[in-house]
Amino acid sequence: MIHGHDETTTLLFCETDLISKLFYKIAKFTAGELAQNPELQARARKIVKEHLVPRAKAGWEKSKPKREKARAIAVSTTKDIAEAARDTNPLKYPKKFLSETSKKVRDRAKHLCP
Repeated sequence: MIHGHDETTTLLFCETDLISKLFYKIAKFTAGELAQNPELQARARKIVKEHLVPRAKAGWEKSKPKREKARAIAVSTTKDIAEAARDTNPLKYPKKFLSETSKKVRDRAKHLCP
């Protein structure tokens, strides 16, 4: 056992590193080929324009409600923390501040994410 890892874990890390390096080299080679081959560049542009861009736009639109909800949660959480800081001085009473803030955040989460 080496530094808390048994041999299996170490082998898995090594395999993962090898796979990562392999994919990196493939990507690097592909990018080099693309940079030198105008025909490949044209095909890549066509694929990006016809397939990737529309799918990315559709995914962006599909995720809009979730993004808006996440934004609303972040804004309301920020307001809750600011309110808690006004009610309880976080420098003077850090435990009370953290307790009240975490309670407000949990309560808000219960209402927003049933």
